[in-house]
Amino acid sequence: MGDRFDRDDALLLEALSDKVLHQLPPAVWKELFLGAGRENIHFEERELTLVHADAAVPAGQPGSVTERFYQELQRINARHGGRLDPYVNATALITFEEPGAAVRMAMELQQAAAGVALRVGVVSGHCTVAFFRAQGRLWCTPLGRQPARAAEVAASALVGGIVISPESFAPGEIQIRQRDFEDTRPDFLDSEPDLSSLAIDAEYDGIDIRC
Repeated sequence: MGDRFDRDDALLLEALSDKVLHQLPPAVWKELFLGAGRENIHFEERELTLVHADAAVPAGQPGSVTERFYQELQRINARHGGRLDPYVNATALITFEEPGAAVRMAMELQQAAAGVALRVGVVSGHCTVAFFRAQGRLWCTPLGRQPARAAEVAASALVGGIVISPESFAPGEIQIRQRDFEDTRPDFLDSEPDLSSLAIDAEYDGIDIRC
């Protein structure tokens, strides 16, 4: 089998291998990276917005707070058209093509997290997306600096809060805090012009926009 990967792709292949190593069954991982399945892996460069959610949620029983939270996560994600990453060591990592949809999901997830100690980070930027076929399905997962940055931003949030990178909420705007909206009412540049009014009307709390 010829090796179609150049040096940069070989590094990406190694990163992908490490990311999914403990998520895939050993036989599936071996076929994907050491066998014919390797031919089904390819990489694309995209501008994406990532929502990273971390919550202290113990294993839940049917009807528990944990189960209800994950059900809400799935429901909210489906409404906003995000893509849940199954290969992440976090409560959730969701990718979006549009920053506005990502911010709305983060805000709704915050509201749905009653009884759950949730921290959320939202970042936008250049991502490498790995696509591969395994177990009869086509999967994708983001690689590179942005997923790690999203985790760092989420870790900086207060419990129950959201930290949004400036480029995700309003390109060109910096250091705007949610509690200042009523006084400043900045002219946001997001492609969805009602984003700022939504934040005000919904009375969301604990949202920071910072570098």
